[in-house]
Amino acid sequence: MRRRLLGVYLEVRVIPVLLWSFTAITLGTALAVRDGEGLSVPGYLAAVAVGVLLQGLVAHAVNEIADWRSGTDADPAPRVISGGSKVIASGLLSPGELRAVGSGAAAAAAALGLVAAATWGWWLALYGLAGLAGAVLYTLPPVRAAYRPLAGEAIALTCIWGCTTGAYLLQRGSLGAEVAVLGLAHAASCVAMLMMHHYLDRGPDSRALPPKVTTMVRLGDAGRRYAVAWAALALALAALLAAWADGAFALLAVGMALSLALHLAVDPEDPGSVTRAELGVILIGIAAGLGTAAALAAPMGWALAAAALLVPLELRLAGAAHAPLMARRAGLAEAPAPPG
Repeated sequence: MRRRLLGVYLEVRVIPVLLWSFTAITLGTALAVRDGEGLSVPGYLAAVAVGVLLQGLVAHAVNEIADWRSGTDADPAPRVISGGSKVIASGLLSPGELRAVGSGAAAAAAALGLVAAATWGWWLALYGLAGLAGAVLYTLPPVRAAYRPLAGEAIALTCIWGCTTGAYLLQRGSLGAEVAVLGLAHAASCVAMLMMHHYLDRGPDSRALPPKVTTMVRLGDAGRRYAVAWAALALALAALLAAWADGAFALLAVGMALSLALHLAVDPEDPGSVTRAELGVILIGIAAGLGTAAALAAPMGWALAAAALLVPLELRLAGAAHAPLMARRAGLAEAPAPPG
């Protein structure tokens, strides 16, 4: 039971979830609080719970099973952050157990989403349905977006934009141009991070069956410019918000400028460089996004404290759980090739 519980926790992949859905929902909620007359704490917690269930367990579980079967996650190429959650490779969960976890999370997210829609507005049901569809179709047919160029980015962009605008809609009951641009800025930064995430997966993805032809695989050496373009778009939108809407967005712009610098400096062929740069992009994105949320609405400052506790816990647990697997893979990578 302890093994299974650890596997479920690590499958959530807390650190990317903190950057993607958690920061998106917190930003949208903070902007709504600034624009309104208070915060619905139950509404915010419901939105976070649905986001964690859909991204952390449904999307990750479906993707983990498919990538394990295709062979890309079983490939011993040197990867620390990419290559899936590694819960199957480390023997924490079987594909069948992971399938049960994903199915249960989908059912829980649907039930909670219906309650939220009945309480705060039925428009939210469309956001929930879109999120569930994105979590599944990112990996599974007929879309199988993660295995096709550009399609994965399109679903990721749409879902993160939906997290930001949906959280605002839940709190205020309407939408505006400011939250729409904010959602696009944060979503673009997440897509840029996803492209960097795929640098070290290019070899394993191309060797998978069926081949996982991500945009990075298709573009090859030009992929770095593509990732930089997404990071630059995120910075431009954040700077626009700071100049046009609210000075609090300057913090978001600074964070995105630092992330862009890492995108420009990283060596996509060097596992160490990619790992350091990706972790930096993620941590800067979390700090800048949640810091901006606290600047927009002081009650959201607690989210920074939650992230400060969860990030080191995740790093410690994942490092300990996967240490034997990573040691085996390091040994395989260092072993001399057989003669002939």
